[in-house]
Amino acid sequence: MFSTKLWSQNIEAFKRFERELNQISSEEEKLKAAVTFWQNDSVILHKESSKLVSKFRAFALKNNAWDAALLFNNKLTDYYIFSSINNEKAFQLSQDFYRHITQCTAPKQIAKYYINYAEAATYKQDFKASLHILNECISRLKTTQDTTLQEYGYAYLKAGENSGKVNNISESAAYFKKAGEIFTQQKDTLYYLWTQNGLSTLFSSNGLYEEAEQTRTPIYNLGNRANYKQVLIMAHLRASIDAFLQEKDTLELYHIDQALKTCKRSTKTDVSKIVSILTNSYAVGTYARHGQLQKSDRILAHLQKDLNDINKTPFLKTYFTFGKAQNDLGHNNTKRAEEDLTALLPKLKHANEASNVLKAHYILASVYEKQDNNNQALNHYKAYMRIKDSLNKSASKKKFAYVQTQFEVEKKDLDIEKQQKNILLLSAQNKLKNQWLIFGGVFVMGVFIIFFLWKSRKFTQKKMALQKTYAQDLIANIETERKRISSELHDSIGQNLLLIKNSIILNPEKTKDTQLIDSTIEEVRHLSQNLHPFQFEKLGLMASIKNTIENFQKNSDIFYSEDIEVSDLNLSKEKEIFVYRMLQECLNNVEKHSKAKACNVMVETSAHHVLFQVKDNGIGFNVTANSSALNSLGMKTLKERAGIIGAQLHMTSIKNKGTTVKIKVPKE
Repeated sequence: MFSTKLWSQNIEAFKRFERELNQISSEEEKLKAAVTFWQNDSVILHKESSKLVSKFRAFALKNNAWDAALLFNNKLTDYYIFSSINNEKAFQLSQDFYRHITQCTAPKQIAKYYINYAEAATYKQDFKASLHILNECISRLKTTQDTTLQEYGYAYLKAGENSGKVNNISESAAYFKKAGEIFTQQKDTLYYLWTQNGLSTLFSSNGLYEEAEQTRTPIYNLGNRANYKQVLIMAHLRASIDAFLQEKDTLELYHIDQALKTCKRSTKTDVSKIVSILTNSYAVGTYARHGQLQKSDRILAHLQKDLNDINKTPFLKTYFTFGKAQNDLGHNNTKRAEEDLTALLPKLKHANEASNVLKAHYILASVYEKQDNNNQALNHYKAYMRIKDSLNKSASKKKFAYVQTQFEVEKKDLDIEKQQKNILLLSAQNKLKNQWLIFGGVFVMGVFIIFFLWKSRKFTQKKMALQKTYAQDLIANIETERKRISSELHDSIGQNLLLIKNSIILNPEKTKDTQLIDSTIEEVRHLSQNLHPFQFEKLGLMASIKNTIENFQKNSDIFYSEDIEVSDLNLSKEKEIFVYRMLQECLNNVEKHSKAKACNVMVETSAHHVLFQVKDNGIGFNVTANSSALNSLGMKTLKERAGIIGAQLHMTSIKNKGTTVKIKVPKE
């Protein structure tokens, strides 16, 4: 029988295994021997072993040996991702096995399956699919409650990387934080450093360069150890890119030099080939851009040996093409650079990689400029500037969201923990008492409610109809009367007070009384503004909203912001004043009840509707449980105003995460 021992993955070990395997006659015993062999190994390193593993996978599936089939599937996907660099094949294998995964019982191998499946999707640049797979993996691992699995932290690490790639900075940072906590608990320094590297990349991608460099510090300090060199290479590589974006040429060249030196000294690991190709591709472009063409040419010639692997992996091909195009540009071979980049650009747009699309336009603009094709150069430069401005604006919003999240998260965690403890204590004290009260109360109330509902149903229906009509008429009349009183205060009483003030000023003996007059004038103006904004008729809805937000910001601890780029709303004046009142009510609710740190007002327009949104990050409430909040006078007024102008009112609220109110108004 096959003896259990730790096999090193090399050709000699595989040959010894084959000889022992040939001495076993039973196919079932061969399967057991293969499981034992491959359980004690990490990565398939050569083609022959992959063929044998593929046969065992098929045999295990045929005989419903699900855990064995899963082991062989994982070994094959390892091989195709890291050794053969055939991510499409790895993805197909994982996709094919998905229907069997619920039959498997080995937690570590299940986690490994999801990780490899997500890795293959990531290398195919299908980041959303990868995130979906990783979240399913995390959900399954949570049920096992086994935090000792390395794959548990790794799933969070990869989810953090992919969330960043789909531009969700807050979610990405949360994933990285969780991964760091797990690896710290497991005392896994290597993967903790990979987590720091991923977090630094997230910061860099969103313009937080200082935070990125601080996050890389432990990698620089520990990365020279033999097992940590791959993560050190990636840290230097990202630092070089950051230096380029900040136009720090000396620092850019320093970090790319360090990445290459470390790459030469590093030992072979499962990711070393990918890291090497990526590093050398960046180096080709960096040296060419700085006029160091001999270095660029030498590295490019070295990369040509891996061209087959590069062409099989979209993201490696992208960075290789960028480096090669920069090299061609340096040698004035603009035609080849143009052909490569114009072929790559549509693929980048399809993958929605804004940063790489930006880079492609930048290089193409330089190519066409050298060709004296000024029209094309201008077109690509305009595209470059448009995307760059969009990314900068997006990065600013993400910075705010990240800082806001970091500021709130610890406080919220402490508050939630304290509240949960208090709730549990109260629940324990009152449980018995409440049971008796509920039992008696339910019986009495049940009888009363049935009788009451039977008697008052028709009366209630009639009353509701009358109330609705009355409320609509009342709101319309109140608005008209507010406008009239506001006008009287502003035009008549306000003017009279000014005349009195001027009269007093002209009389030197009574100048001390002007302070009281000024105070009265200010109160009248404030009252007039609240009743009906006098600038509304002249400036319109958008300017009035912005002015209101500015006033709230000046007089509140809450950070108010707006995202209003709409000019033509195509709404009647009647609808606009109703919308304005509704937004006023929403902002007053935020100020009074939300305990928020920040509030944002957003206006968007479509072909047939205008959407107004007020969103805060306050304490929120349980919408289903807290019916009193939904039926308050303010909310009733909002609903009635919405009904009058035919608008759709939608409110969502999550406890301790905030409240969002959306008002969708049809255009004229």
